[in-house]
Amino acid sequence: MATYDRDADPVEFGRLVTLTDAVFAIALTLLVLDLALPDQAGGGDLADALAGAAPRFFAFVVSVAVVGTFFLSHHELVAMLQRLDSGLLGLTIPYLGLIALIPFAQSLLSAPTPEPLAFALYGALLGATSLVGALQLWYAHRRGLLRAPLVGREAWFEVARSAVPVVLFLSSAGLALLIAQWAVLFWVAIWPLDSVLARLQRRAA
Repeated sequence: MATYDRDADPVEFGRLVTLTDAVFAIALTLLVLDLALPDQAGGGDLADALAGAAPRFFAFVVSVAVVGTFFLSHHELVAMLQRLDSGLLGLTIPYLGLIALIPFAQSLLSAPTPEPLAFALYGALLGATSLVGALQLWYAHRRGLLRAPLVGREAWFEVARSAVPVVLFLSSAGLALLIAQWAVLFWVAIWPLDSVLARLQRRAA
């Protein structure tokens, strides 16, 4: 299996960063394309038109926060890497493919009254993305690709921070058919929980 060192093969790391940055940038750009006033808004009251577009703005804000979180998480992973191999690169492709699907999932939430299934599918997509992201970290650790191996409390915190979004997103997907838009509360809970875990991780370092 081909392996590339960060210092000896900087071009390979550059290609990984270029590809991932491009996918994230395109995903963020596509999110804004879903923002539009209703067709019947022409010549009408702007305030009413904006109120009618509120679900689209809500879906946009949520999706920007989600894509931004995934970007920061992947950025943190790349910063931890000393080496790449074909296995890790192989995991990167489905990860980026799932990121590219987020604008489509956002469009499902943009309906004036989105169906519970839309929230379930969105949560399932984000749960799958989080799972593949966690697998990348686990694989890099097991293959010795990290700058420093994860041991002790550091390993525990990394596992916890990787597991929290997987559990919350997939839980929201399972419950969304019953609670519909309230599934968003599961998504919002991820950020304060991760912030607390990150703070505790820094203190334990």
